[in-house]
Amino acid sequence: MTDQHTLKDQLQTSDSLAEFLETTDASVNAQAQALIEGRWDREVPHDRAVAIVREELERVTAYDSISRNSSARSPRYMDLTDLELVSGYEFEHILAEILSRVDGEAQVTEASGDQGVDVVWFRESETVGIQAKAYDKQNPVGNSAVQEIYTGATVRNPEYEFDTAAVVTTSQYTNSAREAADNSDVTLYGRKQLQKWLDDAELDADGMGKILAEIR
Repeated sequence: MTDQHTLKDQLQTSDSLAEFLETTDASVNAQAQALIEGRWDREVPHDRAVAIVREELERVTAYDSISRNSSARSPRYMDLTDLELVSGYEFEHILAEILSRVDGEAQVTEASGDQGVDVVWFRESETVGIQAKAYDKQNPVGNSAVQEIYTGATVRNPEYEFDTAAVVTTSQYTNSAREAADNSDVTLYGRKQLQKWLDDAELDADGMGKILAEIR
């Protein structure tokens, strides 16, 4: 059985959750603990991590069963489960790539002076200042994110001439965040919209691996 040190090493070299699970023979509990300690930059309940691992293992098993009946294995595109497992810094870069594939071009701002604007999305029709929040779906985004992007987009507007300020998350929003967004004209993008972008972007494991390799 693989020990925790080896699991963490395997986790660092894996481009996706599916790849990590396929290359280890550890128990579900051990895999979940490695993910909590080695990948997430926030506290995630162990039971929730175990549930994510089990869901992904079921999906990988089903996918392998289907692919064995095919002449060639088609790429598995990234989905929300994969994005729940990356750090906030990684999510910013992955999100920029996703948005660039969907519409126009997106870039990550310099962390030292972003003023709450993590990603700038130059769409064909508008320029959007985005705060990116990679949260577990059980951990909703509060109104502080709305306040930060509103202030950040205002401060950096002379530089980018934003048309829209927005928050994008892998999770959901609290009622207070929605109320704050309504009052400050901030757009909130949640799991449903993010999944649509993922579907349109068709970002596979190789593409995600290249992004992570460039920023590590």
